[in-house]
Amino acid sequence: MSFISLLIVCNLSIWAQKKIITGRVLDTETGLSLPFASISFNDYRNGSVSNSEGMYVMDIAADRLEDSLYFSYMGYETLGVSVKSLLMEGSVWLRSVQLNLAEIPVYSQTLNALAIIKLVKKNFPNNHPKVNQLQHLFYHSYNNTPFSEANRMNVLKTSFDDIDQGLVDEVLEVIPENIKSYRDVIVDFYSHGAETKIMPIEGISLQERTALSVQNQIEEKILNITEDIELSFEDDELYYKMGTGIISSKLELNEPDSEDVDTVMTNADDTTNYLISSEYLRKDIENFLVNTADINSNNLEFINKPKKYNYQKELTLFNNEWVYKISFEPKEQGIFQGILYIATTNYAILQLYYEFATGKITENINLLGIGHKVNYKKAQVIYEKLDTAYFVKYINAEKQEFYSIDRNFFMVKKEKRFLFDKALDKIKFALDMKFETKNGWELLVIHRQNLAKEAFELVKEPEKMTIKKEFVNSMDMWDHGSVIVPNTELKNFRRDNK
Repeated sequence: MSFISLLIVCNLSIWAQKKIITGRVLDTETGLSLPFASISFNDYRNGSVSNSEGMYVMDIAADRLEDSLYFSYMGYETLGVSVKSLLMEGSVWLRSVQLNLAEIPVYSQTLNALAIIKLVKKNFPNNHPKVNQLQHLFYHSYNNTPFSEANRMNVLKTSFDDIDQGLVDEVLEVIPENIKSYRDVIVDFYSHGAETKIMPIEGISLQERTALSVQNQIEEKILNITEDIELSFEDDELYYKMGTGIISSKLELNEPDSEDVDTVMTNADDTTNYLISSEYLRKDIENFLVNTADINSNNLEFINKPKKYNYQKELTLFNNEWVYKISFEPKEQGIFQGILYIATTNYAILQLYYEFATGKITENINLLGIGHKVNYKKAQVIYEKLDTAYFVKYINAEKQEFYSIDRNFFMVKKEKRFLFDKALDKIKFALDMKFETKNGWELLVIHRQNLAKEAFELVKEPEKMTIKKEFVNSMDMWDHGSVIVPNTELKNFRRDNK
């Protein structure tokens, strides 16, 4: 047997003996769950975070069965528990720390909150550096878009065969009250300098049977017009034009860039899998990390633009070290409220939480009857310390957006002529629609390691990633145990088989 073969066999043997630990992190005194508690081995080689309900799951390899897991939570005593004990009882109880004011170091009392915020910004590049890494991570995304019965599309005039108000009403009727989607992936995320790559490992999508049925019904009802539009691209003498009466444009057949493409079905009959662009997924993860946790993000304006905020300073303990707890709220021009937990020794961010303050909205646009605004946004970011630097361990984020359309549109089929093109068929309709969509994301870095340039160059990112369709959530779906435990809403996600 070759050395490589022997190594593979040994690895398989180790992971064949792996154990799964599940449990809940709780407050000793109140019995309440502790959301987003950090869980890791002492060497930080592997770790997880409890979900919003305090539940966690850990994938334990055979060579770690003699080790201990450490549970930490801001303002609580860190607790180490042996893996063997957790295999028998996975739930753990943490005790809140009792602050002794006499033990507070003098240096931590000298700076005010604003001065600390300025030092956070100054020291951010050193404390949170961009390094060459391989990150093994779990990424969850969620969308919920309710469809109100009040939404209307009224046909004002039409000369298209088979397109009338009756057809439009039929299409609207088959759309469900809520359109939901969930997608979870496990990938290896490689970064070297400004370049990134991913290697897909496993992907799962919770699909609504009703949503799939609706898609097929709508496609069937409007098949004639869509086929005619496609044929027009092949005919130099015919084209379609769409507009609003003020703005119009010719429909063109262009191949979309991969970054604009999300999902592509393998084939119409495949009910078990679909494909997504690896490039799309990589950029989605990359943008999520930058938008929520990078110092240059507009969402971190409470660090970059301190004149817009009021700050208050307290002290607490985390992992037996003193930590600044900086609460912030916006002045007139600020947007967010939240809390920063900052190391007193080097002003590194340990954790942060921010959300829209009451009454705050952004991107409030209403132009020519088309409106959009962001009603709510929040994020929680947990960093972990490796050596002397701090890296993103976990992110939980949410965004709610509102869209509205209230104006007339038209679509006209034309034939090219020498002087004036001839209108063959035309439809004019009025839209009065409002949507409020909710998006959520979670990202967990299960483990990370340094990455050499040579190793990065050897990675060949595949064009597509296979996503397995599931209709009911279960942890049994995963070959890997170290993921974020789904909350009650996700666990209960189920649709009738229609």
